Amino acid sequence: MTASDVLDLTTLQNLVELDDGGHGLLSEMITIFREDTPRRIHDILTAAAEGNAEELSRAGHALKGGAGALGAEAMRHLASELEALGRRGSTDVGADLAEKLNGTFQASLAALEGFVAKIQTQGAP
Repeated sequence: MTASDVLDLTTLQNLVELDDGGHGLLSEMITIFREDTPRRIHDILTAAAEGNAEELSRAGHALKGGAGALGAEAMRHLASELEALGRRGSTDVGADLAEKLNGTFQASLAALEGFVAKIQTQGAP
């Protein structure tokens, strides 16, 4: 997977521009994403395991917002699907949900950190 497979590069570039070409804002947002997302994943998995569609929708929505603000597009898309599933009253998430969520989270983090590393060495894209 490349960065463009998991990230919305336009969102990331907009965040860099908001920071006058720096990466402090983006780095801070990545830190929050790194710290907050495992709890959100846990909430989603718990809601699914308990058959709580309303909580699945709420937890999916929360993850979608955080991922979207940061440009973690693959994670935002997955969270959006979970939110919609819960809104339909279902918790039929499939047996591999934990693997999907954790894998997408790790791929997103790696791509985000790579994006910041590129800015640090080459300047804003």
